[in-house]
Amino acid sequence: MIRPTATRLRVLDCEVDTQRRMVARDEGGEARRLTPKALQVLLVLVERGGSVVARETLFQQVWPDTMPTDDVLTQAITQLRKAFGDDRDAPRYIETIAKTGYRLLAPTAWLDEAVGDEAMQPASDPSAAMDTSGPEPAPASPAPRRRLPASAFAAAAILLMLAAAATLWTFAAGDAASGAAVAEVPAALDLDYRAITSTPGQERLPALSPDGSTVAFAQAGANGDSVLMLQPVAQAAARALTQPGAGESDSMPVWSRDGTRIAFVRVSPDDCRFMLVAASGGEPREAGPCLHGSWSQFDWTPDGRGLVMGGPRADGGTSAPLQRLDFASGRWQPLNYAFDEGDVDQLPRYSPDGRQLVFRRNLSLADLWIMPAEGGTPRPLTRLRGDIRGWDWLPDGSGLVLSHVSGESTLWMLRLADGGLQPLPRLPMGNAVHPDIAADAWSMVFEIDQSRSGLFRTRLDAGGESPPEPVFASSGVDMLPSISPDGRTLAFLSDRSMSVQLWLGEVDQPATLRAVEGLQPLPRHPPVWSGDGRSLLVLGRTGAGERLFEVDAGSGRLQALPVPAARPVFAAYTARPDRLLVGVDDGRGRVRLVLYARDDWRELAAEDDVGLARYDAASDAIVFTRPSAPGLWRADASLRGIARISDTRPEPQHYRHWGMHGGRAYSIGPEPGCATPWRELQAAGPGSCLSRDGVAVGGSPAVDGQGRWLYLGLPMTQSVDIGWTRLPQALRAAATPVVPERRWTLAKVMDRPLRGMTFGCAAGRCRHDFVLVS
Repeated sequence: MIRPTATRLRVLDCEVDTQRRMVARDEGGEARRLTPKALQVLLVLVERGGSVVARETLFQQVWPDTMPTDDVLTQAITQLRKAFGDDRDAPRYIETIAKTGYRLLAPTAWLDEAVGDEAMQPASDPSAAMDTSGPEPAPASPAPRRRLPASAFAAAAILLMLAAAATLWTFAAGDAASGAAVAEVPAALDLDYRAITSTPGQERLPALSPDGSTVAFAQAGANGDSVLMLQPVAQAAARALTQPGAGESDSMPVWSRDGTRIAFVRVSPDDCRFMLVAASGGEPREAGPCLHGSWSQFDWTPDGRGLVMGGPRADGGTSAPLQRLDFASGRWQPLNYAFDEGDVDQLPRYSPDGRQLVFRRNLSLADLWIMPAEGGTPRPLTRLRGDIRGWDWLPDGSGLVLSHVSGESTLWMLRLADGGLQPLPRLPMGNAVHPDIAADAWSMVFEIDQSRSGLFRTRLDAGGESPPEPVFASSGVDMLPSISPDGRTLAFLSDRSMSVQLWLGEVDQPATLRAVEGLQPLPRHPPVWSGDGRSLLVLGRTGAGERLFEVDAGSGRLQALPVPAARPVFAAYTARPDRLLVGVDDGRGRVRLVLYARDDWRELAAEDDVGLARYDAASDAIVFTRPSAPGLWRADASLRGIARISDTRPEPQHYRHWGMHGGRAYSIGPEPGCATPWRELQAAGPGSCLSRDGVAVGGSPAVDGQGRWLYLGLPMTQSVDIGWTRLPQALRAAATPVVPERRWTLAKVMDRPLRGMTFGCAAGRCRHDFVLVS
C-alpha cells in the first residue's frame, strides 16, 4: 500500500484530501469521495510521475495477494475520471494506453505537511471490501462547502438511507464475510489427506470415477512405458485396466460422465491414438487419432460423443485453439470461439451442468479462462500469470480447485461467485498437483510429488558417453546450475537451507559454498553470468512482485534493475555491457523479448511470442524458442534477421531443454530410449545419452567456456503417489459466499447495476516447498 506524502494533493484544477479520500474541483460542484482502491490507483500514477503504468503493475501495487478481475481496475479509473470531471476521449487527467495501462497527464503537487500512519484508511473499513464506481456518502463537513440545490437533498437522503443500510449489513454480515474471504484457511477447512498408493516409482494423472469410489491412473514401468490401473479409494491392490503392446504406453485416463467408459491416450514410437475402454475392463477401441501427432490433457464433451483437447499450433499458424474430436467421424475440428494471435489453450474441462467450458490459456504465464460451452468470447477467471498444474470443477459448479506452482506447489479453491481465491491446507509432505474431483461426490484425488533432484556434470571432451557425476551433493533439492565463463564457479538454486536461495561455490571445493542473502529467487530459469564472470542476472520475488536483480558474484551485493515492464520473465547479457536482453510479460500471458539500452531503458528491438532466449557469445547471436511451435530461431545481436534453424526441436512443452556450445545448438529434450540426450540439432545422428531414465530438471544445461564440462540438474528420486481427500461441508459453504447476495439487495435499493466484489487470500504465510516453475 502506498502512503500519501501529505494530507492534500493538487491534481491540475482539483484538490484531493487523502485522509478523507475527497476530491474537490476549483470550479465548484459536489465533492466526490474515492474508494480506498481508487485512491491507491491515483497514488501509484502520481508516484510514476507521468510515465505509463502497466495494468499488471497496478494490480500488484493496489491488489497484492489477490486475484482481481479487469473490472475492478476499470471501475477505479472510471471513478477517478468522474471525480476529476475528465473525459476519456479527450483526457486532461488520465490517459488510457491501449493494451498496456494508464498515464497521469495532469501536473501534481503535495500541498502541506507529511501524513502519518493514522491518516490511512484502516483495513477494517467496510468500504475497503467494496469497489464500486459510484460515489460514496459525503462526510459531515465536505470541503469545499456549498449550498446544495433542492434536488440534491433527495439524493442525499437516499445516500443516508443506504449508509444506514450498509451499517446494518456490516454488523449482520461483515464478520461472516470477512471470515469467508480472508480467514486462516486451515482453521476453516480441515482436509484429511491420505496417500492411497505407496509403491516405488510413479503413479501419475489420477482420475476419480463420478461416484468417487474408484481411481484410474497411469503407472510407469521400468522401461519408460506405462499402463492404466484401477484401484478402490483405499490402500488396496490395484488391477491393470489396459495391456499395451510392446513399445506402447497408455496414459491420461478420463472417466465418461456416466462412469461406464474411460478415454485415454495410447502412444508408440510411430503412432498416437485416443482410445476408449469399458470401466469394467475389456479390449479398448480406437476413438480417433492424435491431433497432428500431438496430445495433451482433455475432457469428454457433455453429450458423450467426443473429446475436447488443446491443439498444437498448425503449420503456418500462430495460435493453438481448442479442438473437438468427433467419435462418429474420427475427425478433429476447432471450437468456434474467440482467440488472439499466439494464444495456446489447453486443459479444457466442462462444468458439471455442461453449460460452461474453462481452460488454461498459455504456458509459463498461464491463467484460467471461461466461456459458454457452445463457444463465444472467453473471459479470464484468474490473474496468476503462472504455472497451473491441473485443475477441476467442484461437483456443484460453484467453484474449482487448481494447483499453482510459484516457488511452492499449492492447491487453491477459486469461487466463481466473487472471484475469491483461497489456499487449501498444505500436504504434510510432497507437493499436490493435477487434482481431479468426482463429478457426483465431494472427494478429490491428486498427485503427491516427492521427487528430488541434484546437480551433475559430464565430460564433453572425453569422447564417447561419460556417466554424470554428482556436484555439491546434498539432502535438499538442487537445480538450475549455471557455470561461470572460466569454469571455476557454479551458481544454482537450492532449498538446502530450508528456503530457496541462490548458491555460489567453487567447483570441487564444497567448503566454498555460500548463499546469497536478501534474495528470494524464483526457480523458473537458471542464473545468467556476465561475460566477465563478475555478476549474474537472477529473477527474484519481492513484496511488489517479481523483479530482475543483478548480483555481484564476489560480494553478493544485490541491485534491482529498473526494467520498465511490470514483470520480467528471464534475462541475458549480450556482448555489449550497455544492452540487456529481457523477456517480459506482454500483459496477455505471453512473453515479449525486448532488447533494452541500459542507460535509459529504452527499447531497441523486440520480438513477440518467445518461450526462452539465450545469448550465444561464440556466434554473437540471440537464440530462442517459441511456446506455440516446435523449433529454434536465431537472430543477430541486435535482434534482427530472425531465421528458423530447427523445425522440430525443442518441442513447446520442452522449450527450456536446449543449450548452446561452440556456436551450435543442442537438444536435451527426452527422446525414445533416452530421457536426457545431448544431440546437435543441425546434425545427423543420435548424439550421446546423458541419462536414460531421468529427464533434465528445468532443462537449461550449462557448458563451461572451455567446452570440457556440461552441468545440469537430474532427478535423484522420482516418487509420485496418489493422494485422496474428502471435500468437507466447510469447503462447499466457502465456495458459495452469501456476501454477493446481500450486496445485490443493497444494489437494488439504489436501483443501480451490481458491481463485482473481489476478495483475496489474506491467510497466514504458507510453508515454502521448492518446486520448479515452468
